[in-house]
Amino acid sequence: MLITGDVVTVHDLGGGRESDDVVPAAAKGPARSLVHLGLGGRNYEIPATAVPYLGKGLDLGLFDVDKATTDHVTTPTRTFDRAAARNFGAQLAKQYTEDRARGTFGGRGLFANGVTYGAPAKAQPRSVLNTLTLAANEADGTPSDTGISLLTNLDDSTLLDENEAVNFFYDGTAKYSVPAGNYSAVSVFFTTAADGSVSGVREVVNPEFTVKADATVRMDAAKATSKVTWVTPRPALLDDNGFFVRRAAKTGPAVTFDYDAGPGVPMWISPVAKAVRIGELQTYPYAHLVSAPGTGTPYEYWLQKASGGTIPKQRYPVTDADVATVDASYYSEVSSLGRHQRSGMFTFETVSSRPSVPIALPRHQIEYVQAAPDLMWFGGTAKYYRTEGGLEAWYGAQRATTEVYTGGQRKTEGYNEFPLHPAGATVAGTPVPQSSMLVPGAVRDGDDVSFDLVPFTDNEPGHTGTGLYGEPGDTFSGYYRFTQDGAVVAEGAPGEQVQFTQTVGATPSTLGLTVDATHSGPFFALSTATHTEWSWRSQHVDGPVLPAPFICRVSKGEAPDTACGVEPLLMPTYAVGGLGVDGSTPHGAQALDITFARMQGAASSAVSTAIVQFSTDGGTTWQDATVTPGPGGTFHAAYSVAPEGPDGTDVALRVSAADAGGSTVAETLTAAYHVNF
Repeated sequence: MLITGDVVTVHDLGGGRESDDVVPAAAKGPARSLVHLGLGGRNYEIPATAVPYLGKGLDLGLFDVDKATTDHVTTPTRTFDRAAARNFGAQLAKQYTEDRARGTFGGRGLFANGVTYGAPAKAQPRSVLNTLTLAANEADGTPSDTGISLLTNLDDSTLLDENEAVNFFYDGTAKYSVPAGNYSAVSVFFTTAADGSVSGVREVVNPEFTVKADATVRMDAAKATSKVTWVTPRPALLDDNGFFVRRAAKTGPAVTFDYDAGPGVPMWISPVAKAVRIGELQTYPYAHLVSAPGTGTPYEYWLQKASGGTIPKQRYPVTDADVATVDASYYSEVSSLGRHQRSGMFTFETVSSRPSVPIALPRHQIEYVQAAPDLMWFGGTAKYYRTEGGLEAWYGAQRATTEVYTGGQRKTEGYNEFPLHPAGATVAGTPVPQSSMLVPGAVRDGDDVSFDLVPFTDNEPGHTGTGLYGEPGDTFSGYYRFTQDGAVVAEGAPGEQVQFTQTVGATPSTLGLTVDATHSGPFFALSTATHTEWSWRSQHVDGPVLPAPFICRVSKGEAPDTACGVEPLLMPTYAVGGLGVDGSTPHGAQALDITFARMQGAASSAVSTAIVQFSTDGGTTWQDATVTPGPGGTFHAAYSVAPEGPDGTDVALRVSAADAGGSTVAETLTAAYHVNF
């Protein structure tokens, strides 16, 4: 949580990368426009209303995502809880409007009598300084009082203090004191409508200029002549968009400037035809577009197109060959308002910071996702969410691992597809782009066996659920038991997921793991309980190195550990024929495909037997399904369900399988899905 009440959820992706889900505190206006800034190896999320007060009462460090805590913000004079932070953000937005009308920022209201909120002492000059003036007019020709500017030294990106690098235009100028050298500047200007909402954004980039003495560089908003336009095969409305700039200097970490304009706000960019000579320049626009209300099957576009060295004109025709077509289903047994995020990250980035969007559930839609070999997509979906004191929490969620799409690709994706069950991040079929990192659900290093399994995960390879986690009105319970040759070596109640390490005897043996999980609440009528028993043969592991992208564990700031072996747990995934997005099927003949496969990274072994049973009375009695083996470890189960009452019936499943290498699994799923009358 930031001092302005904005909330950033950070997902550590390993390898020094992270994906951030941003929830702005404000719904509209300049406070909703966010600057995502990468400076000196740090990451900042700054509302536009805070920028003119940086160094004039507000410290940039207050917006440092890596330093922020979940429920409070502490300054030298005060501690802000969630409610106080949201109130401060609202007061700051009000003062911004008043100060902008006056034409001067700071020294009044929140900052009267020299009040500061963590503002640092001024840095001492390290060399002879020159006055650099960035001069700019608004698009209408008047001197700018709205513009934000970022200055980067291209000889050494660490030369400017973080609070010095960011500035704000006042009466048409933004002034810097800088040593002689080569520089890059980015300026953003926005206009507002009568209701205070942002109506347009213009971004001007001067990627390379030299300062030898006092100098003035024009950054007029009128230079941003190219409107970001996506020409899509199907008509679509702009929901959200932004523009990303990465500038790498001769030395020092690259500086990034990512301006998220907000819902439906158009952007204009200044084209740059001449390629940079110093360092690197990468830019891209990004956008989320949606179909018009009332469209039969709704659809969305998730687009971003990278350029290097120059900045092209911002008209982007989109063809079917530019995107992957994803047939996406979002399952929920109850109607709810959830959250959804797709966050794209190119290989030249280390942080992708995107807001999530609301999604009405259950839902089926088509998603056209930008495809490129160097573009990775992350994200997830929550069944429902709550905002308490300004902090947004996702419940009943599924997170997705890295996905790299190819142009023209067609695939299906299901979020929270029933039945839910315990799984790791690397079941059979998990996408494994080499630029990502994946931690298997069970590994052995010497005689230390580590587990990372998540209850209530869906059946999409690469997804993991949120496990035993919910709001206060929900009820969760869990239990695990770990055995070696039948003797219990560890047991207990897991946290949100089954995550522990246990030392076992070095001699070859049969290991077993039992996991029980239950959840109940207004949003959990299906997949309410699971009982899973695994057994497998294991022995001392000494010195193997997992192939990329698999790693043993992720420790932030440390090199990934690959010296372990994947344990051969047999993992089932389920596909219920004819399952609707509400988790139900028509009565009568039922079809269920179950695929059994060891975790990716373990030696494969053919599944020799499988048994499937079903129950329509909550597990009191069980009936056998007719099971037919298929290719690739898939077994087809056929049976019939005829509910006796108009409310239909829930179907419980009990499955078991064994492979030729001695791995077994037995799983019972309560209320796995529903059959209609």
